[in-house]
Amino acid sequence: MTADELTPSAILPPGRHAFSPAATPLSPPAAAAEPAPAASGASPPAPLVDTVGKIPGLRPRRARGDGGEVAGELVDRIDALGGTAWRTAAAWLADARAITTRQTRLADLAAFVRWLHAAVPGADLLQANEDQLVAYRDALGTGTATAGVRTPGKPLGPATVARRLAHLRSFFRYARRRGAVPVNPAENVTSPAVSTDGSTPALTRAEQTALAAGAQAMAERYPVGAAAVLLLIGSALRVGEAQALTVGSVIRDGERIAIRVRRKGGRHADLPMPPRAWPLIIPLRAGRAPGEALFTKDDGRPIDRWWTAAMLRRAARAGGLPDDVADRLHAHMMRATAITLLLEHEVAPLDKVQQLAGHRSSATTMRYKRRTGSLAAAVDGLDALLDPEEP
Repeated sequence: MTADELTPSAILPPGRHAFSPAATPLSPPAAAAEPAPAASGASPPAPLVDTVGKIPGLRPRRARGDGGEVAGELVDRIDALGGTAWRTAAAWLADARAITTRQTRLADLAAFVRWLHAAVPGADLLQANEDQLVAYRDALGTGTATAGVRTPGKPLGPATVARRLAHLRSFFRYARRRGAVPVNPAENVTSPAVSTDGSTPALTRAEQTALAAGAQAMAERYPVGAAAVLLLIGSALRVGEAQALTVGSVIRDGERIAIRVRRKGGRHADLPMPPRAWPLIIPLRAGRAPGEALFTKDDGRPIDRWWTAAMLRRAARAGGLPDDVADRLHAHMMRATAITLLLEHEVAPLDKVQQLAGHRSSATTMRYKRRTGSLAAAVDGLDALLDPEEP
């Protein structure tokens, strides 16, 4: 951490941002009232940064290949809040333990701020009320939102709306705990019902087999990408879990080879190494310190979801999959496919598939049963499903 990152947060975000109060009508008026001071016993939020872009995992992306981890517009929009609202938002973002959680929190909070400023010009984030949050939920679900969405006029799915509301509840709950707001306006806003069926599309067994063959075919030119693709195919990891792997995450004890994964909520789990991935991971560990990122880009920076998607597309084309299939691939689809294949072909009991997926509830796992031995048998079974000799 640099000296700049330790700058007390009482210093307002610099005015250089594109959405600074002086440069945009989206920001609340300078005379907007500040929320009441922190209640007795509560400590006002004070993150040790002067922009949310300095929070690990939230480096703004300004140009292609500049090393940014999130869209610069998201960082600018939150930095433009200023005052207590900005300090509270920055502290809440930093409070998330996982990088991927911080990134999703940032995107969802920035989307609400954008919608709020469009719907109620001059509104202060910390003065948002329950009626505004209900209106936000309804606008997202009906496709009437003209701001805060990627495609105006297109309704968001119930799961996406529910996730955004969950993040807003978390933000205002945090703000209340730190004395920035007297009540949580999102606490009683009802989320839309979410289907019990999985919504992320899964590849067919033949498509997954072709993708694995393509990853092996591109291993000489893209060794890191091929290893990452084969690991995702054969382990049902979340993309954030794969990004967080270090050299020391690979554990070898005699014949036993495992991956130590940090799950949601800080839990750790040791998962069997997918047999097809191991030969490509061996050289990635050679001569490297345990704390180094296992998968890195050519310039040494850790991988991200955009890099992963690009490698999946390369593997798909190398494996002969058509462009319309290759172009829609993303890392979470690999997780959904792995779980779906295990359930559909019943190569492992439900409880082992649940353990492999890292789900707290079997009901979550069963969302992937779209038509179930040991944990190692589950991985071996998934690997066998990719064997082209199998019917």
